[in-house]
Amino acid sequence: MRRALVVTAILAFVIAGPAGAARLPQAKRQAINRTLDRFVNTAVKRQNVDSAWNLVTPELRAGISRSAWDKGNLPVYPYPARGTTFHSWTVDFASPNEVDFELMIGRSKTDSIQFTGTMKKLHGRWLVDSFNPAATFSAGGTVVGPHDFAASSGGGGGKGVARLGSVWIAVPAALIGGGILLVLGLFVFVWLRNRRAYRRAHLRPLEPIVVKRRGSEPALVAKERSESDG
Repeated sequence: MRRALVVTAILAFVIAGPAGAARLPQAKRQAINRTLDRFVNTAVKRQNVDSAWNLVTPELRAGISRSAWDKGNLPVYPYPARGTTFHSWTVDFASPNEVDFELMIGRSKTDSIQFTGTMKKLHGRWLVDSFNPAATFSAGGTVVGPHDFAASSGGGGGKGVARLGSVWIAVPAALIGGGILLVLGLFVFVWLRNRRAYRRAHLRPLEPIVVKRRGSEPALVAKERSESDG
């Protein structure tokens, strides 16, 4: 009975763990909402981008000067998001000073992009540490994954989607296929060569075997002598 209670408690802890991690205090969620609203309306929309400098962590803007940032050269995917509030994000992971989230942002009623991001609390303020597109959805049912997004730092309209040409898929496939055929060809060549050598070795004529009986030679000699005497 005691063992059953222990197992039940462990299972309850494992099952409840992710759900508990997804819950945030209301004050923390509101603070993140304020930062996200300002970040999307400036950095993502490419409007008054200079205001977004203090909304991100030093890691996100590493290697970028303030003047370049103010000109729109920032490592944030541009997108003409619809609306001004973006509170419908869900939590993937949460700790006292870090929150990983997913946020769906729409450009129209039919087109939208799902972003994944991280918020970090530095010096009492929640700042954006990462904000990247994960998938885009369109009215035609087309879904584009994260590897289809081209890096863009300019003020484009969010159309920086890169499509991989078929030639870049065909060339590696041909090289791999050619390598496999080469290995198979070498294997067949060695096998045939060994088979021919084996057959040649077993088709050689055998040397005659002479069996001599003990005492046969003296008898033969005696017979020959008797015939010669007669």
